[in-house]
Amino acid sequence: MTVELLPIDNRLLYNLGLFEEAQLLTGSGAGTNLRGLLNRSGIQTRGLVGDAATGNADTIFKAMTDVETGTGLAADGIVINPTDYQTFRLSKDSNNQYYGGGFFTGPYGVGGVMEKPPLWGLRTVVTPAITAGTVLVGAFQQSSTLYRKGGVRVEATNSNEDDFIKNKVTIRAEERVALAVRVPAAPYQTRSPARSCGSPAQPRV
Repeated sequence: MTVELLPIDNRLLYNLGLFEEAQLLTGSGAGTNLRGLLNRSGIQTRGLVGDAATGNADTIFKAMTDVETGTGLAADGIVINPTDYQTFRLSKDSNNQYYGGGFFTGPYGVGGVMEKPPLWGLRTVVTPAITAGTVLVGAFQQSSTLYRKGGVRVEATNSNEDDFIKNKVTIRAEERVALAVRVPAAPYQTRSPARSCGSPAQPRV
């Protein structure tokens, strides 16, 4: 049978990546679900202080400090919802200038426009997979490991249910992964607050 590959590359694999992100962050651990970082025991929380922009910026930096002082590992990444990132990106100083640079130039006219400037110099992942109002800060590379068994497997068939008689083809993309978190206090979660995540490894395949 002939299968058009473009929809697989552009949509199916993209959606698989989004599903994986959601599992890594909020998977329940039940059945074939991963136990996500935000559902690990021992998670710590730091609350918001001050206004939405400055208070959250300070809270995130304090979460970075908590990761380092609590584990000896330096925070290396931030995961944030697009809505919360927008609050930071559109923040302005008293002269009405964007802290992160305007829509034509970099901060205060220096350099070019960055698509998504990182927060506090850390790699910043902007994704709807994390709930608005929650920001995850962590030493991810040193505290956690994502194991993959093989690569992405894509299969197509026309024998699923009544596909054959309706002239349909069902395409499935899947992967086998497991998440191990070895340093419980290394990921730190902030919510319009902040909090920290982690627990012993509980890989699910």
